[in-house]
Amino acid sequence: MKKVILTIIFLALPLCFGVLAQMHPQSTVALEITADASGVIPIGIVMFQPMEGSEVARTAHPWRVIAENLNFTGDFSVRRLNTADSATLAENGVPVYISGQYSIEGDTMIIEIYLREATSHGAIVGQRYAFHKNDTRAIAHKFSSLVHQTLLGSKGPYETQILFVENTAEGVKNIVISDFDGHNRRRLTNSGINILPSFMGRQNILYISFERGKPDIFSLNLRDGTRRAVVASRRVESSPNWSEITGRIAYASSKGGNMEVYTVGRDGLNPQQLTVNPPSISTSPRWAPNGHNIAFVSDRSGNPQIYIMDRTGSNMRRLTFGGSHHDSPTWSPDGLYIAYTARRGGRNIIAVSAVDGRQEEVLLTLGVDGSHESPSWSPDGSHIIFSQNRGNSRDIAAIRISDGRVINITACGTAEQPNWSGF
Repeated sequence: MKKVILTIIFLALPLCFGVLAQMHPQSTVALEITADASGVIPIGIVMFQPMEGSEVARTAHPWRVIAENLNFTGDFSVRRLNTADSATLAENGVPVYISGQYSIEGDTMIIEIYLREATSHGAIVGQRYAFHKNDTRAIAHKFSSLVHQTLLGSKGPYETQILFVENTAEGVKNIVISDFDGHNRRRLTNSGINILPSFMGRQNILYISFERGKPDIFSLNLRDGTRRAVVASRRVESSPNWSEITGRIAYASSKGGNMEVYTVGRDGLNPQQLTVNPPSISTSPRWAPNGHNIAFVSDRSGNPQIYIMDRTGSNMRRLTFGGSHHDSPTWSPDGLYIAYTARRGGRNIIAVSAVDGRQEEVLLTLGVDGSHESPSWSPDGSHIIFSQNRGNSRDIAAIRISDGRVINITACGTAEQPNWSGF
């Protein structure tokens, strides 16, 4: 059972735009919030009310987005309420609730949102936002992060983004970016074949493009849309992955005649070859969060398995042993686990192994329909997104590590190869 003990300072001064004004405590009380029988924290979300004289919101409903957000993580049991009277709150068994009011002036929406204690209705935390009404989801994500941080001590995934590949037409694959929940999608490329996207910080991405007739590594700036070739040769370049710690890109290349793992500066200069093991193939390198290790795939043992090496290519060791095929390794944010695609029983599933080898492999999506590929961890380590393939349909789904709860992110039938941003 989860128990959250909060020392609440009730506040009684106006809020300023975007941030809390300096407030003086009126009273202090300790509140214990205990999870219900399902292991989650009950929380009420009351429909926001228009301020006096304001028009009623027709399409922008931030309270609905907040409810969807908190439901996503599985940490909260959300009760959607029409009123916040004591009887309704008690009947629904919620120790805390979210309420708010808004006004709309042209294209501007102003919202005051509060997380309140249910018995006294005192404000635990609150914010006042002024923003363009098209940015409602972004504001809802911000307040969801504040609630998650206040009650659980961590931000949750709400302000993160994902990349994925969309098969827009026969033979055409484009890179798409969206909020963590699949909303606010924006296509970043518009023609040709573009695959294997990954974030390079929050303002740039890496991906493979065939625009020159063969796979090369490109970078794209998310602010201004500028792009450039980072690694290009007459051979195959693949699987780019950037390390914030080292500032270098790990990738696979056949430029030496055999597919091997290299690193290079983010400007494409100073390449370093890490693996030399012909005729076996080494590919799909992924940096560890500490920047010291790299996981990669090699068939040097006879079939593709996951290996780990230092960033210089030394101290190489094998991580996976069972099954006939392993691919697409990705590190957990704490660096203790690696998730990957594993072929079991004629289909691909997402598996997880401890980096130190002391725990048995966990077949995470064994009970989930379809074939699963391309795992990527959420930055808080709570979920893994992956491509779920069922027949000719491919979509992105997320699975919660703690209990195997699966949530669909897309439902278009054309989405694959997801990658989750950092905070």
